[in-house]
Amino acid sequence: MSASPEFRGFDLVRRGYDREQVDHYLRALSGAVSLPPVPAFEIRWRGYDREQVDARIADLLRGGGNRGGRA
Repeated sequence: MSASPEFRGFDLVRRGYDREQVDHYLRALSGAVSLPPVPAFEIRWRGYDREQVDARIADLLRGGGNRGGRA
């Protein structure tokens, strides 16, 4: 998935957000005409770092960068 050049993706942590759910949401966000609500992502072993995901989504919803993420 395309992302702004400075975006490198999310770190994997012992317990983090479900990677598939986050990737799906970011894909939906990148093609959305109206912004979809942020879901409550499930916590999984070897998931994405929660703080990084939350910060990235907040930035995208504010209009910073393009609406993409790492798949």
